[in-house]
Amino acid sequence: MNKKISNMLAVGIMLTLTLPLPAIASEENRAKKLCKSKIEDVYGVNNFRNVWSEREGNHKFRIHGQVKTHNHKYDFNCKIKHGNVKSYAYDGPHNRHRDNDDDSNIGTVVAVGAGLAIIAALAASQGGADDSHDTNPSLRVSKSVLEDECHDMLQYRIRDEHDYTARVSLKDARIEGHDLVGDAKVKYDREHPQYATYTCHFDSRGRMMDSRYNLH
Repeated sequence: MNKKISNMLAVGIMLTLTLPLPAIASEENRAKKLCKSKIEDVYGVNNFRNVWSEREGNHKFRIHGQVKTHNHKYDFNCKIKHGNVKSYAYDGPHNRHRDNDDDSNIGTVVAVGAGLAIIAALAASQGGADDSHDTNPSLRVSKSVLEDECHDMLQYRIRDEHDYTARVSLKDARIEGHDLVGDAKVKYDREHPQYATYTCHFDSRGRMMDSRYNLH
């Protein structure tokens, strides 16, 4: 019996050593690494604790965790889709120099401030095919792709500018030229839900160039 168990253990170890790394490292673990790398690159923090993931769809994950600094723990999260960081947020002290954003330059902040990294990630993800055929002749991507990009940007901004717990749901989205416009519902963990109107502006290749929203 002991010899049989030893042989089984040996076979298991050999299989583990011969399997390629991608077969061992799960997709969830890769998503966690991408998220932690993004948070470290953007915010300059790396003392990660309690990192966990939830699957939101096919190759789509939400990563949650905390960063310990100054004897306190602060939440962070990321959205990972097809191996790309689609959005990220961190609710603690960091070394990032934020722009002096206000209502008059809110679109400019997205283009040149913290949102620049998000825009780059969104643009890089445009190459994939999409199941929806609801397209606009002036835009080269489907409506569902535009909705996904707009949702991610709006949720990132509302979390960064108002409440870290915000969860955005788009309603009645429609394409007007190069703009995706509509209404949204925003839920929070500790506050009453709010409603919003939004506009996401895209160039002809479907890359987001600007976004606006109004909570009410």
